[in-house]
Amino acid sequence: MLTEDDFVDLVSTRTGVLREILDTTSRLETDLGLDSFGLLELAASLTDLGANIEEREWLEAGTIGGLYACYRERIGSFSAPAGETEAETAGGSESLVGPPQLAGQFFRLVPVHPQAAPFLYDLAVSPDVGFRWRYRGSVPPFAQFENDLWQGVFAQFLVESVQTSQPAGHVMCYNADLNLGHAYVGAAMAGQYLGSGIAAEPVQLFVSYLFDVWPLRKLYLELPEFNFTQFASAIGRGLSVEARLRGHDYYRGRRWDRLILAIYRPGQEPAFSGEFAG
Repeated sequence: MLTEDDFVDLVSTRTGVLREILDTTSRLETDLGLDSFGLLELAASLTDLGANIEEREWLEAGTIGGLYACYRERIGSFSAPAGETEAETAGGSESLVGPPQLAGQFFRLVPVHPQAAPFLYDLAVSPDVGFRWRYRGSVPPFAQFENDLWQGVFAQFLVESVQTSQPAGHVMCYNADLNLGHAYVGAAMAGQYLGSGIAAEPVQLFVSYLFDVWPLRKLYLELPEFNFTQFASAIGRGLSVEARLRGHDYYRGRRWDRLILAIYRPGQEPAFSGEFAG
Protein backbone atom coordinates (compact mmCIF):
# COMPACT_ATOMS: atom_id res chain seq x y z
CA MET A 1 0.00 0.00 0.00
CA LEU A 2 1.28 3.45 -0.89
CA THR A 3 2.05 5.94 1.83
CA GLU A 4 0.32 9.31 1.72
CA ASP A 5 3.46 10.98 0.30
CA ASP A 6 3.88 8.22 -2.28
CA PHE A 7 0.25 8.67 -3.28
CA VAL A 8 0.73 12.40 -3.87
CA ASP A 9 3.86 11.53 -5.88
CA LEU A 10 1.75 9.19 -7.99
CA VAL A 11 -0.89 11.86 -8.63
CA SER A 12 1.86 14.25 -9.68
CA THR A 13 3.38 11.70 -12.05
CA ARG A 14 0.07 10.67 -13.60
CA THR A 15 -1.27 14.19 -14.05
CA GLY A 16 1.93 16.09 -14.88
CA VAL A 17 1.25 18.61 -12.08
CA LEU A 18 4.43 19.71 -10.26
CA ARG A 19 4.91 17.81 -7.00
CA GLU A 20 5.92 20.91 -5.05
CA ILE A 21 2.52 22.53 -5.53
CA LEU A 22 0.53 19.44 -4.51
CA ASP A 23 -0.43 18.14 -1.09
CA THR A 24 -3.37 16.27 0.41
CA THR A 25 -5.49 19.45 0.50
CA SER A 26 -5.19 20.02 -3.27
CA ARG A 27 -8.65 19.97 -4.88
CA LEU A 28 -9.24 17.54 -7.72
CA GLU A 29 -11.44 19.78 -9.88
CA THR A 30 -9.53 23.06 -9.55
CA ASP A 31 -5.98 22.74 -8.21
CA LEU A 32 -4.98 19.92 -10.57
CA GLY A 33 -6.10 21.93 -13.58
CA LEU A 34 -7.27 18.82 -15.43
CA ASP A 35 -10.15 18.47 -17.86
CA SER A 36 -12.60 15.55 -17.91
CA PHE A 37 -10.28 13.19 -19.76
CA GLY A 38 -7.35 13.96 -17.46
CA LEU A 39 -9.41 13.25 -14.35
CA LEU A 40 -10.77 10.05 -15.89
CA GLU A 41 -7.20 8.87 -16.56
CA LEU A 42 -6.39 9.52 -12.90
CA ALA A 43 -9.36 7.36 -11.85
CA ALA A 44 -8.17 4.62 -14.21
CA SER A 45 -4.68 4.74 -12.72
CA LEU A 46 -6.14 4.04 -9.26
CA THR A 47 -8.01 1.05 -10.66
CA ASP A 48 -4.67 -0.21 -11.98
CA LEU A 49 -3.41 -0.08 -8.39
CA GLY A 50 -6.27 -2.28 -7.23
CA ALA A 51 -8.47 0.53 -5.87
CA ASN A 52 -11.75 0.16 -7.73
CA ILE A 53 -13.28 3.44 -6.54
CA GLU A 54 -17.02 3.85 -7.05
CA GLU A 55 -18.92 6.85 -8.37
CA ARG A 56 -20.10 8.24 -5.00
CA GLU A 57 -16.62 7.96 -3.50
CA TRP A 58 -15.06 9.78 -6.45
CA LEU A 59 -17.64 12.59 -6.36
CA GLU A 60 -17.28 13.02 -2.58
CA ALA A 61 -13.47 12.76 -2.38
CA GLY A 62 -12.92 16.40 -3.33
CA THR A 63 -9.19 16.49 -2.57
CA ILE A 64 -6.11 14.32 -3.03
CA GLY A 65 -6.37 13.45 0.67
CA GLY A 66 -9.98 12.38 0.23
CA LEU A 67 -8.97 10.27 -2.75
CA TYR A 68 -6.17 8.70 -0.71
CA ALA A 69 -8.69 7.75 1.99
CA CYS A 70 -10.80 6.03 -0.68
CA TYR A 71 -7.69 4.28 -1.98
CA ARG A 72 -6.85 2.94 1.49
CA GLU A 73 -10.37 1.56 1.90
CA ARG A 74 -10.50 0.05 -1.54
CA ILE A 75 -7.01 -1.38 -1.96
CA GLY A 76 -7.12 -5.08 -2.65
CA SER A 77 -10.80 -5.06 -3.68
CA PHE A 78 -10.13 -5.00 -7.42
CA SER A 79 -11.56 -7.96 -9.31
CA ALA A 80 -11.92 -8.95 -12.97
CA PRO A 81 -14.60 -6.97 -14.83
CA ALA A 82 -18.10 -8.41 -14.67
CA GLY A 83 -18.90 -10.69 -17.58
CA GLU A 84 -15.29 -11.73 -18.27
CA THR A 85 -15.40 -15.47 -18.85
CA GLU A 86 -12.83 -18.16 -18.37
CA ALA A 87 -12.61 -18.58 -22.15
CA GLU A 88 -11.87 -14.86 -22.56
CA THR A 89 -9.12 -14.78 -19.94
CA ALA A 90 -7.61 -17.91 -21.48
CA GLY A 91 -7.63 -16.38 -24.95
CA GLY A 92 -10.40 -18.65 -26.26
CA SER A 93 -12.09 -18.03 -29.59
CA GLU A 94 -15.17 -16.56 -27.86
CA SER A 95 -13.18 -13.42 -27.01
CA LEU A 96 -12.81 -12.66 -30.73
CA VAL A 97 -16.57 -12.32 -31.31
CA GLY A 98 -17.76 -11.05 -27.93
CA PRO A 99 -20.38 -8.31 -27.61
CA PRO A 100 -19.34 -4.65 -27.58
CA GLN A 101 -18.46 -3.22 -24.18
CA LEU A 102 -21.33 -1.12 -22.84
CA ALA A 103 -20.27 -0.84 -19.19
CA GLY A 104 -17.35 0.88 -17.55
CA GLN A 105 -16.20 1.47 -13.99
CA PHE A 106 -18.78 4.19 -13.27
CA PHE A 107 -21.46 4.04 -15.98
CA ARG A 108 -23.19 1.71 -18.42
CA LEU A 109 -25.10 2.38 -21.62
CA VAL A 110 -28.66 1.02 -21.77
CA PRO A 111 -31.39 1.25 -24.45
CA VAL A 112 -33.68 4.29 -24.46
CA HIS A 113 -37.14 3.04 -23.47
CA PRO A 114 -40.25 5.26 -23.38
CA GLN A 115 -40.07 5.52 -19.58
CA ALA A 116 -36.70 7.29 -19.94
CA ALA A 117 -38.25 10.23 -21.81
CA PRO A 118 -39.10 12.33 -18.69
CA PHE A 119 -35.49 12.13 -17.46
CA LEU A 120 -34.09 12.95 -20.90
CA TYR A 121 -36.47 15.90 -21.21
CA ASP A 122 -35.48 17.25 -17.79
CA LEU A 123 -31.82 16.85 -18.78
CA ALA A 124 -32.34 18.71 -22.06
CA VAL A 125 -33.99 21.72 -20.38
CA SER A 126 -32.16 21.77 -17.03
CA PRO A 127 -30.38 25.05 -16.13
CA ASP A 128 -27.02 23.28 -15.69
CA VAL A 129 -27.07 21.41 -18.98
CA GLY A 130 -29.74 22.83 -21.30
CA PHE A 131 -27.77 25.84 -22.59
CA ARG A 132 -24.96 23.48 -23.68
CA TRP A 133 -27.14 20.78 -25.20
CA ARG A 134 -29.58 20.05 -27.98
CA TYR A 135 -32.01 22.97 -27.61
CA ARG A 136 -29.38 25.54 -26.53
CA GLY A 137 -31.51 26.97 -23.73
CA SER A 138 -34.98 26.85 -25.30
CA VAL A 139 -37.68 24.80 -23.56
CA PRO A 140 -39.84 22.87 -26.06
CA PRO A 141 -43.14 21.24 -25.09
CA PHE A 142 -42.70 17.67 -23.86
CA ALA A 143 -44.68 16.33 -26.82
CA GLN A 144 -42.29 18.03 -29.24
CA PHE A 145 -39.32 16.59 -27.36
CA GLU A 146 -40.77 13.08 -27.68
CA ASN A 147 -41.22 13.61 -31.43
CA ASP A 148 -37.65 14.90 -31.74
CA LEU A 149 -36.08 12.12 -29.67
CA TRP A 150 -35.29 9.86 -32.65
CA GLN A 151 -35.30 12.52 -35.38
CA GLY A 152 -32.10 12.07 -37.38
CA VAL A 153 -30.67 9.80 -34.66
CA PHE A 154 -28.69 6.76 -35.79
CA ALA A 155 -28.08 5.26 -32.33
CA GLN A 156 -28.50 6.46 -28.77
CA PHE A 157 -28.31 5.21 -25.20
CA LEU A 158 -29.39 6.27 -21.77
CA VAL A 159 -26.36 6.55 -19.48
CA GLU A 160 -26.97 4.77 -16.19
CA SER A 161 -24.93 4.80 -12.97
CA VAL A 162 -23.35 1.42 -12.24
CA GLN A 163 -23.48 2.08 -8.50
CA THR A 164 -27.08 3.37 -8.17
CA SER A 165 -28.73 2.14 -11.41
CA GLN A 166 -30.16 5.66 -11.75
CA PRO A 167 -30.20 7.55 -15.08
CA ALA A 168 -27.20 9.87 -15.37
CA GLY A 169 -26.96 11.10 -18.96
CA HIS A 170 -27.57 10.68 -22.65
CA VAL A 171 -25.33 9.81 -25.62
CA MET A 172 -26.40 9.89 -29.25
CA CYS A 173 -25.07 9.40 -32.77
CA TYR A 174 -26.83 11.40 -35.48
CA ASN A 175 -26.50 12.50 -39.13
CA ALA A 176 -24.68 9.27 -39.91
CA ASP A 177 -23.45 8.65 -43.46
CA LEU A 178 -22.22 5.08 -43.70
CA ASN A 179 -21.28 5.50 -47.38
CA LEU A 180 -18.77 8.22 -46.47
CA GLY A 181 -17.93 6.67 -43.10
CA HIS A 182 -18.68 9.50 -40.70
CA ALA A 183 -21.31 10.58 -38.17
CA TYR A 184 -21.86 13.09 -35.37
CA VAL A 185 -21.78 12.34 -31.65
CA GLY A 186 -23.40 14.24 -28.81
CA ALA A 187 -23.43 13.65 -25.06
CA ALA A 188 -24.95 15.27 -21.98
CA MET A 189 -24.59 14.34 -18.31
CA ALA A 190 -26.59 15.37 -15.26
CA GLY A 191 -25.32 18.44 -13.41
CA GLN A 192 -23.73 16.59 -10.49
CA TYR A 193 -21.19 15.02 -12.86
CA LEU A 194 -20.02 18.23 -14.54
CA GLY A 195 -16.33 18.80 -13.84
CA SER A 196 -15.91 15.43 -12.12
CA GLY A 197 -13.95 13.79 -14.93
CA ILE A 198 -15.94 10.56 -14.83
CA ALA A 199 -18.50 12.10 -17.21
CA ALA A 200 -16.01 11.36 -20.02
CA GLU A 201 -16.34 7.60 -19.50
CA PRO A 202 -19.71 7.08 -21.26
CA VAL A 203 -18.45 9.13 -24.21
CA GLN A 204 -15.46 6.80 -24.54
CA LEU A 205 -17.73 3.74 -24.25
CA PHE A 206 -20.09 5.08 -26.92
CA VAL A 207 -17.31 6.00 -29.35
CA SER A 208 -15.79 2.52 -29.00
CA TYR A 209 -19.22 0.98 -29.53
CA LEU A 210 -19.78 2.92 -32.76
CA PHE A 211 -16.37 1.96 -34.15
CA ASP A 212 -16.89 -1.68 -33.13
CA VAL A 213 -20.32 -2.09 -34.73
CA TRP A 214 -20.13 0.04 -37.90
CA PRO A 215 -17.36 0.74 -40.45
CA LEU A 216 -17.18 4.41 -39.54
CA ARG A 217 -13.92 6.22 -40.27
CA LYS A 218 -14.42 9.21 -37.99
CA LEU A 219 -16.90 10.83 -35.64
CA TYR A 220 -17.56 14.56 -35.33
CA LEU A 221 -18.35 16.49 -32.16
CA GLU A 222 -19.84 19.92 -32.71
CA LEU A 223 -19.78 22.26 -29.72
CA PRO A 224 -19.60 25.91 -28.68
CA GLU A 225 -16.13 27.00 -27.69
CA PHE A 226 -17.04 27.38 -24.01
CA ASN A 227 -17.57 23.60 -23.90
CA PHE A 228 -14.10 22.90 -25.29
CA THR A 229 -12.16 22.90 -22.00
CA GLN A 230 -13.50 19.46 -21.07
CA PHE A 231 -11.87 17.95 -24.20
CA ALA A 232 -8.66 19.97 -24.47
CA SER A 233 -6.22 17.37 -23.14
CA ALA A 234 -7.35 14.82 -25.76
CA ILE A 235 -6.28 17.01 -28.69
CA GLY A 236 -3.49 15.20 -30.50
CA ARG A 237 -4.39 11.93 -28.78
CA GLY A 238 -7.10 10.69 -31.13
CA LEU A 239 -9.02 13.98 -31.17
CA SER A 240 -8.40 16.90 -33.51
CA VAL A 241 -9.95 20.30 -34.20
CA GLU A 242 -11.05 20.15 -37.84
CA ALA A 243 -13.02 23.38 -38.23
CA ARG A 244 -13.85 26.61 -36.44
CA LEU A 245 -16.99 28.61 -37.26
CA ARG A 246 -16.11 32.13 -36.16
CA GLY A 247 -18.64 33.85 -33.90
CA HIS A 248 -21.26 31.20 -34.64
CA ASP A 249 -22.77 30.97 -31.15
CA TYR A 250 -24.01 33.54 -28.66
CA TYR A 251 -24.02 33.28 -24.86
CA ARG A 252 -23.91 35.83 -22.04
CA GLY A 253 -23.31 38.94 -24.07
CA ARG A 254 -20.64 37.70 -26.45
CA ARG A 255 -20.10 35.67 -29.58
CA TRP A 256 -18.35 32.30 -29.35
CA ASP A 257 -16.76 30.19 -32.05
CA ARG A 258 -18.26 26.82 -32.77
CA LEU A 259 -15.68 24.03 -32.99
CA ILE A 260 -15.97 20.83 -34.96
CA LEU A 261 -13.79 18.13 -33.45
CA ALA A 262 -13.08 14.74 -35.00
CA ILE A 263 -12.35 11.37 -33.46
CA TYR A 264 -10.73 9.00 -35.93
CA ARG A 265 -10.92 5.25 -35.89
CA PRO A 266 -7.72 4.01 -34.19
CA GLY A 267 -5.01 3.51 -36.79
CA GLN A 268 -6.67 5.80 -39.34
CA GLU A 269 -5.69 9.17 -37.88
CA PRO A 270 -4.50 11.79 -40.41
CA ALA A 271 -0.92 12.95 -40.51
CA PHE A 272 -1.87 16.33 -38.97
CA SER A 273 -3.40 16.98 -35.55
CA GLY A 274 -4.25 19.94 -33.36
CA GLU A 275 -5.87 23.26 -34.25
CA PHE A 276 -7.28 23.85 -37.71
CA ALA A 277 -5.50 26.89 -39.11
CA GLY A 278 -8.00 27.91 -41.78
